[in-house]
Amino acid sequence: MNRITPQQIYAPLYHNKDKFIILVTGGRGSGKSFNVSTFIERLLFEVKHPSPAKRIVHQILYTRYTMVSASISVIPEFMEKVELDGNSKWYTHTKTDVKNLRSGGAVMFRGIKTSSGNQTAKLKSIHGITTFVVDEAEEWVSEREFETIMLSIRQKGIQNRIIIVMNPTDNNHWVYKRFIENTHEEVMYDGVPIQVSTHPNVLHIHTTYLDNAENLSPEFIKEVEDMKANNPEKYAHTVMGRWADTAEGAIYKNWGVVKEFPKWCKKVALGLDWGYSNDKTAIILGGVIDNNLYLDEVCYKTQMTNKEIIDTLKRFGEMKVIADSADPRTINEVHMAGIRIYPVEKGPHSIIGGIEKMKEYNIFVTERSYNLQKELRNYVWDKDKDGNYINQPADGQADHLCDASRYFLMGMVYGKIQKPKGDMAAAFAR
Repeated sequence: MNRITPQQIYAPLYHNKDKFIILVTGGRGSGKSFNVSTFIERLLFEVKHPSPAKRIVHQILYTRYTMVSASISVIPEFMEKVELDGNSKWYTHTKTDVKNLRSGGAVMFRGIKTSSGNQTAKLKSIHGITTFVVDEAEEWVSEREFETIMLSIRQKGIQNRIIIVMNPTDNNHWVYKRFIENTHEEVMYDGVPIQVSTHPNVLHIHTTYLDNAENLSPEFIKEVEDMKANNPEKYAHTVMGRWADTAEGAIYKNWGVVKEFPKWCKKVALGLDWGYSNDKTAIILGGVIDNNLYLDEVCYKTQMTNKEIIDTLKRFGEMKVIADSADPRTINEVHMAGIRIYPVEKGPHSIIGGIEKMKEYNIFVTERSYNLQKELRNYVWDKDKDGNYINQPADGQADHLCDASRYFLMGMVYGKIQKPKGDMAAAFAR
């Protein structure tokens, strides 16, 4: 007897007979992954045709864009659902796969991006896939990998599905453009209008923490209620799951959201843009993996004293800091406090050059970096007198974290720092 009782709002997962694409979206605490994993665990019992010679079972490809080690992350999470559902005796698993002993069906856990590069072509060649799960789809910055695997889902004699699970990001994301942009209605969730797909080939299930409240801690409930009162825009996007609007003419479009900054990043350092009265002092943690640029918001405040900035930087120990070169006196004061800080090299075309270098990367921003995400959505090109976009960012817009990110990339990855002198040169060489 099944022991997990899914919320009623997820019932369409079980009743769907004709939709190839199942889009499961929602904000924080909505129980998306839990309910999808439970559905997958139960789906593996399905067998088509009683004859052993002709039997057809599910072969499920469960993917995340990055999955470093399934055996210590997603597989234990999946097996937890198996145990809670009372089905442990029917399952066995390896470091990468889980098999249903009664049906013979299996779920294969794979990452799209591995330490050795992209493995989409290899996944496409897996035979007999019936179900393709795209978990944490907000991380998928490219539609190409999705399409490559999607076209291989064509097993006869059993229902095929693609299940896309994600926290909504913004209207530049390919999932929005492909399944929602021109085919949706707005449905009210706690006073927030949410874009729900009406695409003829899509079953869209959207949930919020209110659908899962009985499983959430009082501390979480208080946190989101405080957010609703004090920052309704953030509440609408991160808690209710409204797709955010990206400004027309946005400079950065190829970016996604990750849960946390990867520990295996290379060239890790801090980027810093100075501020004080009205402008924010902005600090980001940056790192790269192959052609992926990872960014984590560290600080975004006005009225910060130099001591407060130094104290913030000292939390990162010996980590290098690449800073705006506009304030050499402050850079020297921070340096004298024992921080390995270096001014970025700037010139007549350094802003445009840095932006173009940034755009060569797949940019990933941690989900907690709300201000950086907001800047990326609204950082736009300027217009000429005729209203045409020109190759110059518009003046007067919030771009402090974007600038700090650019300083990190140009200084740490491309070595564009002002030539250090004396002990600063020796420190940077370490």
